[in-house]
Amino acid sequence: MNPILTPDAIKFIDLVSPDHPEVLIEMEHLAQERKFPTVGLQAGRALEVITTLSGATTAFEFGSGFGYSAYWIARGLPSGGSIVLTDRDQTELDVAQNFFNQAGLSHKAIFEVGEAREIFDNRSEQFDLILFDHHNSNYLPDFNSVKNKLLPGGVIIADNAMSGLTVDFEGLISFFDSNHSDIDLNDNTLGTANYLLELKKDPVFKTFIVPLGDGLIVSVLT
Repeated sequence: MNPILTPDAIKFIDLVSPDHPEVLIEMEHLAQERKFPTVGLQAGRALEVITTLSGATTAFEFGSGFGYSAYWIARGLPSGGSIVLTDRDQTELDVAQNFFNQAGLSHKAIFEVGEAREIFDNRSEQFDLILFDHHNSNYLPDFNSVKNKLLPGGVIIADNAMSGLTVDFEGLISFFDSNHSDIDLNDNTLGTANYLLELKKDPVFKTFIVPLGDGLIVSVLT
């Protein structure tokens, strides 16, 4: 994660936020040990609040790893709510399940191993909240696949809007500030750019970027 905010801004947000529970401290340590990219504390808190404000009861995550982002979403869900965690690696989901058990959130979690889009397509229910936290190059095709199963007033959140992995923020600015065809971008940056361009043109979604962590693209179905 490449923080967008200044160190003082991050420190202030952390100082005025609630203390971390032990399970979150363990998740943070694991991420540091593995050098595993997570949304980070500040963006995680935003995920929790967005989930609560949206009134979501059903959520689905594309690319869950060991459950860091899903943990925050689960905290924002009501007691009867649920989130589907997906990953190609059963071992990762086993670690996520252990963390959810520690946090007392296992009753809200459904763990599915495999390709996220295939899992999503095979589920019959609609969702209130969907999180993209996988390869940015897949954001647009996955958006086109899932938007028809998003409930009215539902939210789609995508991580790495401004940085993270191979996302080039300067390249994104150039993309939207000039002729798109003249910009040479890597796959993840281009995927982010095309996703944002589609959302900018889509009349049924209201979209805003929250500059926390690596940047969250928050889109609400109106």
